[in-house]
Amino acid sequence: MIRLFFMLTTGLVLTACSYGAPYSAYPDYQPYPGQGQYVRPDHLAAQPTPMIPPVDTCRSKLYAGLVGQHEGAIFVPGLPGHKRVLKPAFPEGFGYSPGDPLYNDPPLVQVREFLPQQSLYAPSINTVTDRINLGPDNENRLTIELDVEGYVQAVECS
Repeated sequence: MIRLFFMLTTGLVLTACSYGAPYSAYPDYQPYPGQGQYVRPDHLAAQPTPMIPPVDTCRSKLYAGLVGQHEGAIFVPGLPGHKRVLKPAFPEGFGYSPGDPLYNDPPLVQVREFLPQQSLYAPSINTVTDRINLGPDNENRLTIELDVEGYVQAVECS
């Protein structure tokens, strides 16, 4: 029994040693040019992540999804930074409504400016002014333009 065990152990050791040496009877495989190489399709190639351009200082591109939303669905004071809301204003006393043929678009806008980190839903300034007299552009201010019914038409830095 011991003799059988010794023979098996010796055979395993010799077998293990013989497989450890490299076998060089065959040359290394050299594929043809392009053979067996995976070519990634163009539509699966990695695309760089689009970034907000550095000229967009008030990050208006982040709020492009607000276009088409009603102003009642937007918590404007919750948006970060200095912001203002422009909405067409109607001068009183003319008696024309938007359905009349003599009606012209109102030349006035209602301006509501919100201060940074303002927690109350109340504008800091509420004025009706001519569109020409809006004042200088401020690239750090988010401007939300509404239509007559209160839907967002444009979001930009101005």
